[in-house]
Amino acid sequence: MTELPRLSVVVPLHGGEEHAEECLKSLHAQTLDDIEVILAGRPEGLRPPGPGFTLLALGDGGDDPGAARNAGAAFATGRYLAFADPGSVVPADAYRALVDALDHTGSDLACGRIRRWSPYASGGTTTEPGRTPEAGSRAGAAARLRTHITRHPKLLDDPRAGGTVFRREFWNKHGFAFPAGLSEDFPVTIPAHVLSTSADVLGDVVCLTRGSRPPADPLRRLRAMLEVSDLLGRHAPRLRAAYDLRLAEGPDLEAVLDAVRDRVPDGLAEALGRLDPGAVERLPVLARLRIHFAAHGMTGELAELRMFAESEIRHRGVLRRGLVRRHWYLDYPFRRDPRLPRSLFDATRDLRLVARADDVRPSGGGLLLTGHAYIAHLDSGRGRIEVWLQREEERIALPVRRTRRPDVTADSRQSVVCHDDSGFEAVIALNTLPPGRWALHARVRARGVTRVGRATGAPGERVVDIAGVRVSLTHERGLTLTVGAGDGSLTNPDVGHVGAVRWTDAGELVLEGPGRFSGDRIALERGAERHFWPIRQDEDGWTAVIGRTADGLPLAAGTWRVLAGDERVRLSPALIADLPRPHVAGLHEVSFRTARDGALSLAVRPALGPHERGPYATRSRLAAARSRTSGRTGRRTALRNAAVFDSYGGGQYSCNPRAVSEELAHRHPDVEIVWVTRDGQFTVPPGVRLVLHGSREHEEALSTSRFVVANRRTQPGWYHKPRGQTVVQTWHGTPLKRLGLDLEGMPYARQAPRAELTRQVATWDLLLSPSPFATTALRRAFGYAGEVLESGYPRNDVLFDLARTRAVRRRLGVPDDRRVVLYAPTWRDDEPEGAGRLALDLTRAARALDDDDLLLVRAHYLVARHLAIPEGLGHRIRDVSKFPDMADLLAAADVLVTDYSSAMFDFACTGRPMVFFAPDLERYRDEVRGFYLDFEAVAPGPVVRTGDDLLDVLRYGDLGPFSARYEEFARRFCPWDDGHASARVVTRMLP
Repeated sequence: MTELPRLSVVVPLHGGEEHAEECLKSLHAQTLDDIEVILAGRPEGLRPPGPGFTLLALGDGGDDPGAARNAGAAFATGRYLAFADPGSVVPADAYRALVDALDHTGSDLACGRIRRWSPYASGGTTTEPGRTPEAGSRAGAAARLRTHITRHPKLLDDPRAGGTVFRREFWNKHGFAFPAGLSEDFPVTIPAHVLSTSADVLGDVVCLTRGSRPPADPLRRLRAMLEVSDLLGRHAPRLRAAYDLRLAEGPDLEAVLDAVRDRVPDGLAEALGRLDPGAVERLPVLARLRIHFAAHGMTGELAELRMFAESEIRHRGVLRRGLVRRHWYLDYPFRRDPRLPRSLFDATRDLRLVARADDVRPSGGGLLLTGHAYIAHLDSGRGRIEVWLQREEERIALPVRRTRRPDVTADSRQSVVCHDDSGFEAVIALNTLPPGRWALHARVRARGVTRVGRATGAPGERVVDIAGVRVSLTHERGLTLTVGAGDGSLTNPDVGHVGAVRWTDAGELVLEGPGRFSGDRIALERGAERHFWPIRQDEDGWTAVIGRTADGLPLAAGTWRVLAGDERVRLSPALIADLPRPHVAGLHEVSFRTARDGALSLAVRPALGPHERGPYATRSRLAAARSRTSGRTGRRTALRNAAVFDSYGGGQYSCNPRAVSEELAHRHPDVEIVWVTRDGQFTVPPGVRLVLHGSREHEEALSTSRFVVANRRTQPGWYHKPRGQTVVQTWHGTPLKRLGLDLEGMPYARQAPRAELTRQVATWDLLLSPSPFATTALRRAFGYAGEVLESGYPRNDVLFDLARTRAVRRRLGVPDDRRVVLYAPTWRDDEPEGAGRLALDLTRAARALDDDDLLLVRAHYLVARHLAIPEGLGHRIRDVSKFPDMADLLAAADVLVTDYSSAMFDFACTGRPMVFFAPDLERYRDEVRGFYLDFEAVAPGPVVRTGDDLLDVLRYGDLGPFSARYEEFARRFCPWDDGHASARVVTRMLP
């Protein structure tokens, strides 16, 4: 008779996991004898590394990790049961330690520490299980045997199954199962801990994971969390408050409530009503209101609150009410609604401490600490700040010097109170600190409110030894000083070691280091985007000069990792201790950030000063503008012979404003041309002045220029139109989709508040229109009763310019005899930002088209962030999402593939074929945006629903049957497009 294995490990697979082989190697290397590994799901292409591995192939549902793990658990024969994620690595001794503990104690389950394993952590990656730096750095912490989650509540913090072994008898007794369609562990691990008689919690790292799994459906995850909450209420009520607080503060509830429209999902209202009252009371006012409205089915109020949170919340502050016991309340919508208890608006939880150590660096024989502290919603002018170092109950007070910090107000994301007086400096004498670990704490008193807590830190992680003290400044933990731990062990390897940084007069960043550099170039990486600069090597070391990218543009705003090959470039300990200060280069401010191991990143943002950025500055500047142009003076503002152009809020040099700008410069060279840029990510012709969106230069240009030309309805919140100025609203497309006021009742559409829309439209003097149809739609959508010029669209003039068309094709590297298919889908309003995807399978499309075809993909910028061209198909398909001007792409295209984009109306004036790929037509039309016309009846080309049908049309389709409809479409929607629309507009501006 064959003896059963001691442990069964289930690995769920759906095929194509990037690191699955590494996981299997770590399981094969386990020191525990008598272990079986079950590969459940669709393990195609994986070769088991040795005996003891069983392939359990599943049919339908094989792609579902929950179903695969359940099938593997049912198939398993071991005395104990474990689950390993295919993206993880299990140290060699992990399962032996967990199983031995269970054998010794008789507990129902055992778990250990799970550590995130980054390929950029110090020491790099390794495929030798149990030998990674992460495992060694956390091993040996105290174990808790025969404990329980009620005595060790921190087990709620990381309920992943990857570091847990279950006693099989216990598993079967309670019938545990992972939810189908949900790649989450907590619906099993938390109930298991609660229902167990005891658990063993080891101090060693037993699992190394590469990070988070793909995002789950928020509603499905929320339902599972609510079920766990109910279980805690029955079996561990003392834990429920802490768990419900995590649930209520988490992103899933927020995402679900954001999606609520006509009704709350079935069962959700009742479940929210059962949340622990103590947990709900600890939430901010906005969260309490959202939960209350959802629990009572008040969907209309929930929608109004959602709009308030998107647009107005930053402008609302606190009110003090009460005769005897005065309380602070937030001035939020429905505050006077008699149906709502007043306690819902109690601001106690919103009056939170904001305390941060912004910088620390050597000063004399000690450290100079710079930071700020305030109480949210309360002005800092008369507040009192105290800071101290604390070790357990012992405190060392730090004398503070108050400093002015207008940048704190600018970054506070509100417009009501001033925090300019929240700054402080303190000097820490290191030579008098007693041994131990000291953390920075703060207390703020303001307006009768006192808040105390531990200070956080600036973004990034700085860890360095200074004068025998280990100094750590991290975003989460703030400043900690460990006396006696600073032994000089924090050193960096010579490869990639930056010993000095400096800036040139041209705004270039120079990195210098000793020794040989690994490779011949340095890279800056942000997501999938990379830029490269060469390395100059000599006998003294290496030098890299980081300036503009290969496109001739500065780095875009964001955080850029600095790499040498695939390795992170690190700063020397001396530079970490005295981190270079932020530097303004051109239109950007560049700050230096480090990771715990010294790895360098550059944080780039537009170079706006504290009185130029943020809601508080906007409110102050609007008040000043109104004062300057008020009727009290009776004087008209002197306007310069200048025109300010803005395309998509400063995002591009493109569209109708570009065409009008170039025509104006050609016909009236005496007019100064000013273009607004939000991030410096486009170039302008010689002689054009570029101003940063939101800057003083932008404010000056808007307040003194004779003309303003824009293609979106919004100007900055501080804009106040001077008398005599002419605002030309070009808009950016013939409307198929509903706009503005017509969006009311469309649940997913993003719309500005009616009052704000009315204020913006009131500044327009001239609205451009491409057709009588567009005139009617735009007037109604914006409530606009002013002058309309049916000029045709200036941006379409390029479609009649053959020389420019040939130039664009040369720029794209496309021969004249090669067919260009442009795929340009529109954005889906119902998809959360960052979650968008293309409906067309690009790999199949590129392979299905003829060899002479080139597929250009123009994705919306929210989708383009995650767009990757399939490897090996670069000659057949090209990502042009960042190409400067869509009009140029339309000029270069032979065929347009779109769905509901206004590009169809522009392209119609070319007479070239169009195909409409609309797999979600009914939902988009009826639920998401709504249309102004019968799209299927007027579309000047075939409307297809599947990718296969689209490819068939592109390869074999006969577009002849649509010729009559096409001609009618062009006559109706672009009757004035003839290549001279820009001239007509400029003639109207300057007769």
